[in-house]
Amino acid sequence: MSVEIIEVKSKKQLKEFIMLPFEMHKDHELWVPPLIRFEKHYVDPKKNPHLKYSDTVCYLVYRDNKPVGRIMGIINHRLIDKWKDPHARFCNFESINDQEVAHVLLSSIEKWALEHGMKRVVGPLGFSNQDPQGFIIEGFSERPSIGTICNFEYIPKLVENEGYEKEVDYVTYKIMLPREIPELYQKIADRVKKRMNVKLLEFKSKRELKKILPDVLRFMNETYVDIYGFIPLTEEVIQKATNNYKEIVDPEFLKVIVNEKNEIVSFILGIKDITEGFKKAKGRLIPFGYFIIKATQKKSNRLDLLLGAIKKEYRGKGLDTLMMIAMTRSAHKLGMEYADSHHELETNTRVQAEMKRLGGVIYKRHRVYRKFL
Repeated sequence: MSVEIIEVKSKKQLKEFIMLPFEMHKDHELWVPPLIRFEKHYVDPKKNPHLKYSDTVCYLVYRDNKPVGRIMGIINHRLIDKWKDPHARFCNFESINDQEVAHVLLSSIEKWALEHGMKRVVGPLGFSNQDPQGFIIEGFSERPSIGTICNFEYIPKLVENEGYEKEVDYVTYKIMLPREIPELYQKIADRVKKRMNVKLLEFKSKRELKKILPDVLRFMNETYVDIYGFIPLTEEVIQKATNNYKEIVDPEFLKVIVNEKNEIVSFILGIKDITEGFKKAKGRLIPFGYFIIKATQKKSNRLDLLLGAIKKEYRGKGLDTLMMIAMTRSAHKLGMEYADSHHELETNTRVQAEMKRLGGVIYKRHRVYRKFL
């Protein structure tokens, strides 16, 4: 049967767009439902600051009056201005295992991109690198971490069949947390504190967390400047991210190092794995979703490392070891057994060397695709 594609315009169509993954993944054991409220915010100009400088389009594909696929296109003009790369992105891609459906979805984004003067399409990527990035291509049997894409195994092949090729891979490491800190690591940490005149800051309350997080996120604007796809965070984005992180992050899992001027020179931010709670909440915070998520999070044995950075002139001097020792001790107190590194660019050899030094092994890989128009 032939398919029909429509641009999402009405509230009814938007609801179908948001809820389609819940239907398609209902028997997908590892899939983690997003929060419906945040999915609505993603396409709402009043809630998503990125929409102020981006063009977007959403499509639904139907067969026999039933939705069988969806896709969103994004042209982020701040991103294009920074990187001088006129490209469109696609995200929120869902399709049944049918090449015709995938073709109609992707070709519609390609046509839209050409109409806006773009030279290529890349994805899956969102407005910024704070959004989910890349289809999983290795590690399908592993539990996802929050903020990553959990697609069916057939999805990458559908995309490749439409002429898409690798843009970049992200790898994720599994790091077992040692019960005892190796003596060598402890010596390095002691030497760092003694010789570099730096101080490790640790936190105990949500109030402390809320106060320091904006400065941590502003620090990313200094240190992430050359990272693939990064655009500086605006103050509006920083405040929104602060409000989101303070709800899910335990204060114990933010470690910050400051210099003698009390300036941030490095940080690492993690959370107790939250995915099982999201699955049980089924996309809803109200009436009981929030409490289900928090209760389930307390039982988790995995630490998800979300963000981290070291100021350029302080790299390679042991600050990463100092932070990881502190993070490991906090993790043990709260029952953590291993850490998930979250996405690391495969080209970031410095970070990968540190992960391997900590005994990490790659156990998941996500791929971003591209197609020149």
